[in-house]
Amino acid sequence: MTRMRRMDKRTAAAPLIIAVAAGLAIAGSPDSAAQPDVPTPNASGDFLTVVAAQTGLPAPRWTASGIHTAKGYTTAAAEQTSVAGMKADCDNINLNKKLSTDFLRDVFGPGLIGFFYKCENNSPDTNQYWFTIASGDLAQIDKLCDPATQYPIVYDAQHDTYWRDEPFTCTDRVGPY
Repeated sequence: MTRMRRMDKRTAAAPLIIAVAAGLAIAGSPDSAAQPDVPTPNASGDFLTVVAAQTGLPAPRWTASGIHTAKGYTTAAAEQTSVAGMKADCDNINLNKKLSTDFLRDVFGPGLIGFFYKCENNSPDTNQYWFTIASGDLAQIDKLCDPATQYPIVYDAQHDTYWRDEPFTCTDRVGPY
């Protein structure tokens, strides 16, 4: 216990750990009773192994990082911008970060895990997000990075906003590892 406290004072890892834990809860991870037994992290490499195990990310895996834009609306008809919902989403991501399991399952199927760590409102109707997304299926990463991929409007109850995702711009791809 003492060792962990000293590490927290020397590093900025504690806010990230809290943000990831909060992101798992917000993004709908299974309850703790359903979680597999995994070791408690005691070093930075172990932490990422635990996150991968808890989210079901298989090995080998591939990742893509870059920027992405989305537009938020007040209804599914996508006619009026949800200014409040877009602001709340950016505020939440910038404060807490977001780890989303089964990200955009309706487009990619199961297994895509998204981490969103920065958001800016770059025009009155568009938010820009910085992301890293991982999958055990290279075809999912290929589809994610394909600028021709189409996205349906999806409802976000947390922000009472309907979102239309725009293509993901993948600036870095890594894998398999």
